[in-house]
Amino acid sequence: MITKILMPTDGSPTAKAAAAFAAEIAKAENASVEVLGVVHTIQSPDTVAVDTDLAAEPGVSALVQAQVDELTAQGVKATGKTLPHGQVYQSIVATAEEDGVDLIVMGTHGRSGLSRAFIGSVADRVVRHSTIPVLLVPKRS
Repeated sequence: MITKILMPTDGSPTAKAAAAFAAEIAKAENASVEVLGVVHTIQSPDTVAVDTDLAAEPGVSALVQAQVDELTAQGVKATGKTLPHGQVYQSIVATAEEDGVDLIVMGTHGRSGLSRAFIGSVADRVVRHSTIPVLLVPKRS
């Protein structure tokens, strides 16, 4: 039985598609959805962590709140959480474990080739590191 779903968001169309799936599952299971936003931190060459945009947290918080409001309007119990910094995939996996979620529902951008090699895939890393089931929602045409 699914009682709590974690739905990471970056405000992208794939995240919005994932939110639709999360809402349907939540309604069917009478589960709640926790929307998660993470201000991405990168490692600089000298291994000092640097926020990619020091002013990003209010924007990420606004994205999270907008998604919570949208889910709530659909009749889904939803809460939001914004983490002020972190490696995104690690933050998703850690939050899922710490908050006792039963399922992670997230979008995937479907990158391949050089784009994926250089940018990496957050979804791929979450799947590889999570002990909690992950539902990936692909990019829609």
